[in-house]
Amino acid sequence: MSYLGSRIGRVVPALALSAVAVTTVACGGSPTAPERDQVYYLHERGVIDERYSWERYFPPLDRDETSRMPRRVGVAIFDGDVRFSRPIDWYLRTADYTAEARKISYQSPRQFVFNIYERTDPPQATWEEVLKRYEEDVAKSGGEIIAKRVPTATANAQGRSYLVKTPVEAKPAFQTFAHEIIIRNGTRVMLVQIIHDESVETSIDEMTQTLKSLRIY
Repeated sequence: MSYLGSRIGRVVPALALSAVAVTTVACGGSPTAPERDQVYYLHERGVIDERYSWERYFPPLDRDETSRMPRRVGVAIFDGDVRFSRPIDWYLRTADYTAEARKISYQSPRQFVFNIYERTDPPQATWEEVLKRYEEDVAKSGGEIIAKRVPTATANAQGRSYLVKTPVEAKPAFQTFAHEIIIRNGTRVMLVQIIHDESVETSIDEMTQTLKSLRIY
């Protein structure tokens, strides 16, 4: 998994983000997918293919600005298979909708990167099978798991959080860190990767509220 070698920044202790992210999983069926006429570009910079919109606007997840959070906008990605509420000032870094390898990457002005990757694990696989496969992928990439399998959840999916350290070939060589959260429901398995600096005091709410809002269909 080559994306594991592209991390930047340093992180706080492993449980900080995971503990805050735990929430009650919502129940209910899938809402109607966003209409095609709701397609528009929310981002201002980044790698954008003008022939395709990587996001669709999803108003039910819009949230007003608060004293601790910027205004958030509801978006649907991966053709409606994943929906969440994100700050309006995030911008799209990269995206790839290749079948069974879909991924999208956002940059927050509060100095962190929020990535979502599609995994090919069968939805009926056990947690042990899913996590073992992910841990093997990390090991193959040269990563080191510092903390693992911390229970968490999103709006309609269960999750397990990891803190991963990865060496980066450079002169001088250095190491990078990221929280990586395997999330799943009865439909699909995804990986959320949050790369951030050592201090997250100004962005912890933004990270965790975005994660908690995420829905998989």
